[in-house]
Amino acid sequence: MPSSNTEWSRKLVFKKLKSVNNPRSIHGIYPYRGKISAIDARQIIRQLPHRGTLLDPFCGSGTITFEAREWGINAIGIDNNPIAVALAKAKLEKNDLATLKSHAMELIQKAKALQSAPKMPHAPARYFHPETSDQIMRLAQFTNEMCYYELGCFYGAICLAARGCNHYIWSSTNIGKIFNPHLKIDFYIKFYDKIVKHYTPSSSQAHGQICQHDSRRLSEIIPQNSIDYVFTSPPYFDALDYTSYYTRLVYEIMGQDRSEIRKRLIQRVKSYEEDMKQVLGELDKVTNDSAIIIFVVGDKKIGNKLINGGEFFTKISKYEPTYVAEREYTGTASKIWDSINKTWRKEQIVVWDKLMNE
Repeated sequence: MPSSNTEWSRKLVFKKLKSVNNPRSIHGIYPYRGKISAIDARQIIRQLPHRGTLLDPFCGSGTITFEAREWGINAIGIDNNPIAVALAKAKLEKNDLATLKSHAMELIQKAKALQSAPKMPHAPARYFHPETSDQIMRLAQFTNEMCYYELGCFYGAICLAARGCNHYIWSSTNIGKIFNPHLKIDFYIKFYDKIVKHYTPSSSQAHGQICQHDSRRLSEIIPQNSIDYVFTSPPYFDALDYTSYYTRLVYEIMGQDRSEIRKRLIQRVKSYEEDMKQVLGELDKVTNDSAIIIFVVGDKKIGNKLINGGEFFTKISKYEPTYVAEREYTGTASKIWDSINKTWRKEQIVVWDKLMNE
């Protein structure tokens, strides 16, 4: 993005949002914790020119990378959580709905035809009706035949089935009490319906890429001075566990060691400041001299202390932010906890405009 660009205003506008949910879109494929609203991401991205390369160093389930590509910007997403990487790839994958529906039915028929399937491990099995868990394990035998979009729908259907088996009492993002007797949920129907419900065709010619990597070492895989925009919602600094809740069930069902995965993620209070300083240093290396860096952060309560995310990132950054915008919004999954903690949901958008720092 050349510094002489006069075709757009570098001062971004951040609107107050009455609602941030659009569960029927492709972004409803999985209830990934802490994900940025697609509506929010879209209204920011669509103020950027239709060119250049955008990096999300904490892409999670791929909301920002998908919306950037749809706007015509080449997008790169980085995350070190395997489920997040699979979900982000699912959103960027281009498929034909008729082919997906046909293949889903083929996979279901194969699952039904198995004489037997492995038993679901005890820990996750407690959350499911026995017949539902059997269907999940049968279909799990064919995940190596699924494309990323199908795999994302499989993971999302596990979450939805867990909610259903427990009488749909849980929230869309949080697991609650186990309810017995469990409702019997037809997992095959949930899987097929997810494929149809969240399918979103794309005509964008922009490129999208997702990599599993540690953003504290971005320059190992991203060429220096190659990025025009950074737009991300970084990990929460109160040690939110991105391998817990629904994701824990998926990891346990798939036989993956979530404790080892968790060790690789930035989610420890004691090391968070140093971790994020490393990330900011790496972003300085891979962005060009006229890049814009956007961090969507927010107030978080740790113990009895409320920490302002904008102030935190201003303090640890090598450069003074060009500006910090703050807003409130409603309609989020966190509103229950806001009520309990007597806090009001606020976000800060921290913007570093490297052209202005020269």
